[in-house]
Amino acid sequence: MSIFKLFVKDRDVQNAIEQIESLKKEKSVLKEELETLKLNKRLEAEEIKHMIKINEKRMEHELADKEIELKKEYADKISEFKETQTDKLIYIFKENHDKMETRFNTELGNLKEVYKALMERMPNVNLSLTKDLNGPRERLLDGPDS
Repeated sequence: MSIFKLFVKDRDVQNAIEQIESLKKEKSVLKEELETLKLNKRLEAEEIKHMIKINEKRMEHELADKEIELKKEYADKISEFKETQTDKLIYIFKENHDKMETRFNTELGNLKEVYKALMERMPNVNLSLTKDLNGPRERLLDGPDS
């Protein structure tokens, strides 16, 4: 074999070795890049979990605030309803009291008229009762023979 062929073969081997070294470096760079990407992915996943937790807590807080607001509105409406019902009941009681008082006065007047009519129809009788304390006793003392 000629020196040229040996030189070419050495060169091919040299190129192959350089390629292998280059590929090894590229492999190590790619491994580092892969590790970096894995780390970034893990960090992003943790950040997403963290953001989800924060969002859930915020939503729970908003829900609690909304619940408090709804309870307050409910209590206000209930108290307003009770006030209106109380006012209505007071009005109804007053109205019924006035009606009953009017009817009572009317019936009282009717009874007075009936009593007056009855008294006009009845005879005027003056009756006086007296008791003679001495009369019956004397008779009893005298006895049946006298």
